Amino acid sequence: TGRITQSNDRTDPRMSLPNAVPVVMVMAAGAATRYGSAKQLARLPSGCTLVRHAAVTAIETGLPVQVVIGAHGELVRSELVGLDLAIVDATEWWRGIGRSIAQGVDALVDRLGKPTAVLLTLADLPQVTSEDLLRLAGLHRQSPDRLLVSGFGDNRGPPCLFPADCLPALQALEGDDGARGVVKANAARVIAVPLAALFGVDALAYRLGDAGAKA
Repeated sequence: TGRITQSNDRTDPRMSLPNAVPVVMVMAAGAATRYGSAKQLARLPSGCTLVRHAAVTAIETGLPVQVVIGAHGELVRSELVGLDLAIVDATEWWRGIGRSIAQGVDALVDRLGKPTAVLLTLADLPQVTSEDLLRLAGLHRQSPDRLLVSGFGDNRGPPCLFPADCLPALQALEGDDGARGVVKANAARVIAVPLAALFGVDALAYRLGDAGAKA
């Protein structure tokens, strides 16, 4: 399981979360090899790092927040100082984002003592707003058995909201495909929610390749 290295009141095991309240899990564990550096620490024009921006955005929803770190762990952790969230070290991050998700969900279940819905987002989606996350959470309250993904048509991705019964499948993930297999296995109950944030920093850099950005 992932190692819990910072907790908070809202995700304390003594706290009872209603079933309709998801926990926002921000993934910031990767080595960012395609980006060429610690992507989580890249700075936005405001001067804020991607990981801190993602964490603050999640906190602004009022939902409980957990950040999963791994590669560049201590540097990433230093960007989260003073924030009301839980931090989990994905000790096997090198096995791929799937394994990091699994370790994050393991730690979440251990801490809460029961499964809960997980709103999975990435540190490298600066376009995602707290309103986007709250929209997914609101749809989950209306249809708690549906798996929600961001996108339209064939363009789909995180943030994604997984109902509690999907957690065992998330805990079994391995490799670099993330949670795609879980979404595919539950295709009959997937709802695609059109949000603006469909591409992370890697994809944006790739699209800007002709302008000299490094993919």
